[in-house]
Amino acid sequence: MRHHSTLSELREARQTGCQLCQLLWSSFLETTGSEDSPQDHLSVVYGVQRGKDSTVFGYKEIPTELHLLMFSFKIGLENAASDSERYKVFIVEPFQELLRLDCKMQTDYELRYSLKQHIKCNVVKPQSKPYYPTRLVQILTHGQGPDLRICLTREDVPTGPYMTLSHRWGTASFLKLTSSNLADLVDGFSIADLPPTFRDAIAVVKGLGCEYLWIDSLCIMQDSIEDWVHEAGLMGDVYANSHCNIAATWNSSSDDGCFTKRDPSEVEGLIVHPKWTGLKTTTFRVVEFGLWENLVTSAGLNKRAWVVQERLLAPRVLHFGRTQLAWECHEVDACETYPAGLPVAQQSEHTMHKALDPGTEGKKLQSMGDSRSSPNLHAHYIWNKIVAAYTAGELTVASDKLVAVTGLAVRMQSLIQSEYLAGLWSDTLSSDLLWKVIGGKQATGLPSTRAVQFRAPSWSWAALDGHIMPGRPNTERILITIDEAVTDPVVPGNPLGQLNFGWIRLRGVLLQGTVQPPDSSTSQPDKLPVYLAPGNDTAHHWIFPDIQNELSDQSVFCLVVSTKNQYDGTLVQGLALHCTNTVKATYRRVGLFQGEYKSSKQHSLIQYSKSTRRVELSSDAESQTIILI
Repeated sequence: MRHHSTLSELREARQTGCQLCQLLWSSFLETTGSEDSPQDHLSVVYGVQRGKDSTVFGYKEIPTELHLLMFSFKIGLENAASDSERYKVFIVEPFQELLRLDCKMQTDYELRYSLKQHIKCNVVKPQSKPYYPTRLVQILTHGQGPDLRICLTREDVPTGPYMTLSHRWGTASFLKLTSSNLADLVDGFSIADLPPTFRDAIAVVKGLGCEYLWIDSLCIMQDSIEDWVHEAGLMGDVYANSHCNIAATWNSSSDDGCFTKRDPSEVEGLIVHPKWTGLKTTTFRVVEFGLWENLVTSAGLNKRAWVVQERLLAPRVLHFGRTQLAWECHEVDACETYPAGLPVAQQSEHTMHKALDPGTEGKKLQSMGDSRSSPNLHAHYIWNKIVAAYTAGELTVASDKLVAVTGLAVRMQSLIQSEYLAGLWSDTLSSDLLWKVIGGKQATGLPSTRAVQFRAPSWSWAALDGHIMPGRPNTERILITIDEAVTDPVVPGNPLGQLNFGWIRLRGVLLQGTVQPPDSSTSQPDKLPVYLAPGNDTAHHWIFPDIQNELSDQSVFCLVVSTKNQYDGTLVQGLALHCTNTVKATYRRVGLFQGEYKSSKQHSLIQYSKSTRRVELSSDAESQTIILI
């Protein structure tokens, strides 16, 4: 079915009050980012699909009483090869009028219900006395004098709860706490001295009946390395004990503010009365499909790596999105469109983010059958999800790589009682080593890079800037023996923070290989064929390099780490290594090694047994002791 053929027509129809065209116009701006286009031609094609046939985009199966309305945008000259085509999908769902509260009342309701009724939101046992950060911004309500002051909580113990703020700094200059102005800010300062995001957050906190707010730039001295190191180590406690975290989710700088202008009718959705046959319901509404992903997951704030920890550890998060508020806690994801919680049709891998908190069971991972084989295995699966989400974020300061996840590591360690080793864990270390850089890139699409200054050993994902797929903790057979693993922290007694060095001494089989040119048939620059010596290598072996173009036509050593049965053979995985010192037998990681073994695919030292469907190392394969650095 055809719709308007030009941008001008769509704009005019929207201005005359057509709700469908308003919905379509908003979606157009989301996909293009601008009202202006060098070409006025607009091809918009749409169609309706029944829910029962609509398992799409990684979402759960759409209930049969729903329909999907798909718009295809095509901008530019008709039939031009350079036309860019984008899709926007809406759910057409049965509509029932609900009692709607204003934003403040709805937020207050969610907050009170989470505190009183949600079991998982109150899983942390109350302490003998409330926890408070070292410093807090106190909102003064006496009516005279300054609006705010920095409260030194050890000297002036607060009364009542505090909230926290997640935001993006941006490039603008604004008031920050330093050693030179600490005394002045303790005496008091004006809210007018703060950027819009801070002023809005303070208004929200005050409106919800709270007196204290933690803001990183005002509660950590920005000119003191010692203070930053100390406070960064407490960040997990700061967010975990907050009453609620205020998230300036839509903005990109402190100048943007939390609040934004919007059309309230877009929150409600488009009410329609279709004449389709066989409908039991006569009133429907059209709502964006994947609403949470666009409103929260893909928003600017959640591209920051630090925010992964802030979202997970805070018991509740109030998101200020571009078009509406969103609420996130351990038991519900909600927004103004769905104040009672997201329906099944809107749930996906992008929702229930807080289920990844190691301190809760994790709804999304409870159904994994193999998590029952080990008391700690379920927690390790959650950690892997955290690492994947964390490495998809961006860090302004490269040295923060391990620091920005310290709070989560502390909570994880309290559950599994395992030694933390540069982002990996001692009880699953062999399989933890088998991480991979997804596509050889960072989440931004740029090629992965290795840190210029040391921040983690090469065997840790923290040594790279890249989007990581962690090694699975249930690897079937481990073929190496780890004798010792050591990390040396910058701050003595804090092995979860910055490191000076780290190494692993292990025993295993090393095979020498030669990296071949990329296989043109696979079109995967991050998947390089490798020929293993000695003997007749007829198996399929690849290396997924940690850094693109680092291994072309080079010799490598392949350490065989594990095997896992597959339906048609066995998958062998290991590490691709470069030798850094032959005398000391030290090696550094350069990639992930992988081989597929079937009855007809063999190597002289690695043999596939058809009867047992397992890979066995030949008696000629000698084990060596090496040091990974």
